[in-house]
Amino acid sequence: MTDKRAQTDPMDHDALTTTDVWKKKRDDLKTKRNSLFEKYSKHPQDVHLALEIKTIDDEIAECIQKMDRRGLTAPVPAVKK
Repeated sequence: MTDKRAQTDPMDHDALTTTDVWKKKRDDLKTKRNSLFEKYSKHPQDVHLALEIKTIDDEIAECIQKMDRRGLTAPVPAVKK
């Protein structure tokens, strides 16, 4: 019996999987950051919250950089002055 399904490039599947993983991680981090920022805005003297937010911001930036390196994000338009 012959298989009539189309063959796909396994690299395409890997790229999509990688995209989904980084987007999911970024979205999860943003949710956590926003929750912490709400608490921080009510208690700005809490340095521990500020440090947690900073750490999460760094992780979000790392996700975005990895996505950029793989061409998975759209370029940010330049601001005209």
